[in-house]
Order: sequence, then structure tokens, then C-alpha cells
Amino acid sequence: MIRLLILLTVSILSANAANPFGVFDFDFRGATPAEKIHSIDDCAFDGIAMWMNSPKDLEKFAAYQRAKPSTRLLAALLHLHADKPAALNREHLAKVAKKLATEHGKFWLIISGDIKNEEQIITLIRSVADIAAAENVTLSLYPHDGHVMATAEQALGYLTKAARPNVTLSVHLCHELRAGNIDRLDAVVATVFPHLDMVTLSGSDRKTTAGAKDWSDAIKPLGEGDYDPKIFLRILKKYHYQGTIILHTYGLSNKPATHHKSSFDLYQTMAAEVAAEP
Repeated sequence: MIRLLILLTVSILSANAANPFGVFDFDFRGATPAEKIHSIDDCAFDGIAMWMNSPKDLEKFAAYQRAKPSTRLLAALLHLHADKPAALNREHLAKVAKKLATEHGKFWLIISGDIKNEEQIITLIRSVADIAAAENVTLSLYPHDGHVMATAEQALGYLTKAARPNVTLSVHLCHELRAGNIDRLDAVVATVFPHLDMVTLSGSDRKTTAGAKDWSDAIKPLGEGDYDPKIFLRILKKYHYQGTIILHTYGLSNKPATHHKSSFDLYQTMAAEVAAEP
């Protein structure tokens, strides 16, 4: 009986647990890594996502942790080119994988290249997945407007063909809106949900321009734009999504430094409101 009560209690706590909420380090303010990581001290983010394309990026994260040991690496963002296999730095990725294993983080992969070269794309995914698997790390595919995988549904096709058990995928509000999926978000999440483990969130306009280099239409601080992010949060709730949510901050360097705090606080409010809805 006691064991049953313990199991029920754990189950209830797990069901009510908040999604881990992290942030990209794209526009932390300050001249040094220490200043940058301390610039969000007034926000209780559960960790960060950052570029990890080169050894210098790994050194940057080490500097973050020296300045603030509690800093957790939720996702190591990679941008690789399927048509340049020789450029794959396996030694560096192996070191990142070891670090991610200690952080319980994931690789996050954006792919550029010619979509006609499907074999090269699949080979690249498998190569990174195998490096990650050596450290029991997950590789999450990152759909991105204008790249090989522009949407989560396209990423699902590559995930299936790659056939690696440690490959998952993510859904990005900004990129799905850019793809014209504003009224299909429920269907998108329903289709990819068995493989979904990362989500990004931002303020956005309802009308966005696919392929535009200016991201000010699709990535804004929460509270800006005429798209209601709670619509997306309700969909995640519908499918009982318990994975990580990352605040997208690309292109926001001209916004006030307080935008991290205002978005963090608004997210807590919105998440609580959506959780309380029947």
C-alpha cells in the first residue's frame, strides 16, 4: 500500500511538473562571457541553448560555467552543410557530446545543402547521431525556414529515413508560422509528437514572410506581435508535452536588455493560465 501511494504521488507530481524553460544566448548583454551569463541573473531559466559549431563555442560555455556554475547546457546548436562532409569536425563533436552527457543536454541540428542530395543529408544525420549515441546523447533535428528541413513534418521524413533510435525533432513556432502553418499547428504537433522533445516559443505576428532575412516578424519578445502564444501552449498541453521549451531570441539585440525578464515573467503567467484551463 505504501509503495502504491508513493508511485501515485510521483505520477501526480510528474503530470503537474512544469516544462523546463530555457533561453538562447544569442543576445545576452555584456563584453565578456561572465557579464553575458550574469545579464540574466534576474530570470530563473532552467538552462541555455547556444551555438556549438567550433571549439571556441565550447570554451565560451566553459567560461559561462566558471562565472556561474549552475548554468546548464540544454541544447548545443549545430549548423552543418550536407554537401561539405569533409568539414565535419568529429573530434570537436565528440567533446561536445561528452559535455552534453554531463549536462543531460541534446545536440540540435540545422542542415544546409541541396535537398536533391538526400543520401548526403541522411549520412550527415547518421554521422552526428552516432557521435551522440557514443555518449548516450540525443540528436534533435532543428527545422529552419529556408534550409533542408523547413518544418517539423519535413524533419520527420528525414528522421524516419535516418533510422537512428537517438534522433528526435523539434517544433519552432517561428518557423512553422513562416511555413504558413498558423492554422495547422495542432496537426503538425499531432503528426510529430511521438518524436518531439524540443520546442521554441516567441512573440510573433500572424502574418510572416517565408525566406526573409529579417526575423522581426516571427521572433519578438513575448507580449509583442498579434499572434497569441497561448494558442500554441494549449496545443502542447492537449498532447501532454512535457519536454523543454526554449525562448527564441534571435535578432533581438536592439530590444531593451530587460526583454529576457519580461518574456520570462510573461511565460510563467501564460503557462499558469493555460494549465488552469479545463
